[in-house]
Amino acid sequence: MRVNILCDADWEAKIDKVLDYFSNLGYRRFFEERNYGSALEGVTIVLMCQDPMLNLKQRIRHSKKERKVYLDIMLDLLQMKSIDQKQKNKIVADKIINEVPPILSKHKLNDFELAKFEADLNEVFKNK
Repeated sequence: MRVNILCDADWEAKIDKVLDYFSNLGYRRFFEERNYGSALEGVTIVLMCQDPMLNLKQRIRHSKKERKVYLDIMLDLLQMKSIDQKQKNKIVADKIINEVPPILSKHKLNDFELAKFEADLNEVFKNK
């Protein structure tokens, strides 16, 4: 399975450093070696950390044709600007673990091992 984590963030939040940290953990390689069934080939997570005045809403899109889910994880810009990098990494990891599985469970993914995927998310991101 292909898992990508991207960001659309204000530069002051330094979310790019969180992406670098997770890339160095090797999450892409970890998930590429896993198979959770034929219903889903990929998950793309976009870390959204923008000015609250923009009133951005979370986007979630399931492309049955591509067999992919695209979703936003919303981050608080003011909070991200005021904490250190280790705290940012932990907040983002916790949000991935806690928000991605419930979103996936809302879609009809008949041949997808959600519990196995959730366990692997925990393995990669827990205590990071």
